[in-house]
Amino acid sequence: MSEGIASGPRRRPRPRRGQAMLESVIVLFFLVLAFFLVVDYAELLKTRTMMDYAAARGVRARAVGFNDFMVTKTLRIASMAVAGECLTARNAGVSPTVGFLTSRSGSYLEAEYESDTRGILDFELWDPLKFGWSAAESYNGRQGEVAMKVHQRHPLLSPLPGGDVESVVNGEAKMESHYRFYLR
Repeated sequence: MSEGIASGPRRRPRPRRGQAMLESVIVLFFLVLAFFLVVDYAELLKTRTMMDYAAARGVRARAVGFNDFMVTKTLRIASMAVAGECLTARNAGVSPTVGFLTSRSGSYLEAEYESDTRGILDFELWDPLKFGWSAAESYNGRQGEVAMKVHQRHPLLSPLPGGDVESVVNGEAKMESHYRFYLR
């Protein structure tokens, strides 16, 4: 008899069909989810930066004495990069190129009434329910300060359960008030 090798029935390995594919699908799911979360985070950082910029432009407009309507228009133009789809271009059947937006921005800022602005330039996230601002003025003797907060509801791209998910992004700015020097 030969020694060292046991004789007897050989056991067949259990079939493992599909195990590698299932593991790959599970790993791929988490990789795609992580990718969407990174993209959402980057988009929120960009939106936060633009909201801070818009607040700085708006507080400057308020500091030199612009009325609420002019401040609103200034904030909207400053936040144009993160305002979603250009509704005016879609309704006109053209693509919203930089030239198209630049040519309409001046006319938009010159409009005297809110009803006039919608036909000139309008964006998806300029809706009052999704975009707003508040300003506070404080005076300490002769010097004043204007503070502004801007907020925008920004849709998230991540495939999360619950349908459309939005995050509120805020921007803030403060500036010394100068309108007393301009409006004497």
